[in-house]
Amino acid sequence: MPAAHETTSDTHIDDDVRAAIADITAHAPDGSRDCEEEDISHLFEPLTRAEVHNCVFSLWYPNFRRETIKSEIIKPLAPEFIDYLLADGIMLPDQDDTPEYSCKIEDPDSSDGEWSEDENDKQDASAFIDIASTSADIRRRIEILGGKVMPRMCWSAPKDASWMAMGNSLECRNPSDIYVLLKSSDKISGDLINGRYLPKEQLGDIEHELVLRQWSNLVPSMEFRCFVKNKKLVAISQIDYEYYEFLENMRDEIQTKLRLFFDEHVRDKFPSDNYCYDAYVAQTVNRVYLIDFEPWTPSVDSCLFEWSELVKADSSSGDGLGLRLFPKGVSAMGHFSGKYSKNRFPVEATDDQFRGSMAELIKSVAAQTRQQQK
Repeated sequence: MPAAHETTSDTHIDDDVRAAIADITAHAPDGSRDCEEEDISHLFEPLTRAEVHNCVFSLWYPNFRRETIKSEIIKPLAPEFIDYLLADGIMLPDQDDTPEYSCKIEDPDSSDGEWSEDENDKQDASAFIDIASTSADIRRRIEILGGKVMPRMCWSAPKDASWMAMGNSLECRNPSDIYVLLKSSDKISGDLINGRYLPKEQLGDIEHELVLRQWSNLVPSMEFRCFVKNKKLVAISQIDYEYYEFLENMRDEIQTKLRLFFDEHVRDKFPSDNYCYDAYVAQTVNRVYLIDFEPWTPSVDSCLFEWSELVKADSSSGDGLGLRLFPKGVSAMGHFSGKYSKNRFPVEATDDQFRGSMAELIKSVAAQTRQQQK
């Protein structure tokens, strides 16, 4: 599942990287270009609590059940389960058919944090987290969804932790698979601790949820991010940083399908005026699937566009900025090993390298795009 780096978001990219991305707008329609140093913060209306809440999965899923992938929502989550997700370490049940399992919270003042099952009876019961009931509920939902699922929570999927799983995939078949991903993900812990898009104090009380989505082996080349301004679809971007020759031949078809999908299924059903959403074009069944929603805010990844283009796009007529595809002759893998590869290493060892690699990548994309325009 693609679903959608959410520091707490796969969408946060530092300003110096975004300055480099601005170079790609050199071939954009007149009136949409920016200088790299222009401050565009004044172009955004303050993000509201309602706009963020509209993107919580359980709030949009009922209205788009027919347009998206079948899912099960576990809500509310037991406080003990939230404690388990935030506890240090990854401790899993020995066997999936043994639901009885407790996780110990280490006492930071203790000189010896080691423990064994033989010592359980000697420990204060309040020092353990019982997740047996949540595990049982997860098993039941996995069975309903056909035996294979992809997990996520209110706003995020643990895509940054896929390297921890077998096959580098978000495919899960039992609670242990899910727990490894959730507990290894900086995105998930960030959402739980800090909230998403807005500071936690501005978000108010959020009832956390675990979402299990029926596993679908989606092809990354057919994922697209759509940008909606004043309830008009103003831009579409390929999400995967890879060139696919067949996409050029399908450009008009893809854009037509995505615009028709927006007109018929999204525009009048999603409550916000300005937002982004990810969609998947399934060629085998000739239909479009809705994957996820995000608010209209500069912390969201604008993919192959610069946000300065998007906020200035004319939403009153035409196709806006159209569909932007990754150009031929540029290899993202030549700049960094993967979108979330830096999550495998300490932040201090990777941040500068990642920012530099991203800047080099976007400069290469821009140069190649200009060459193709000649």
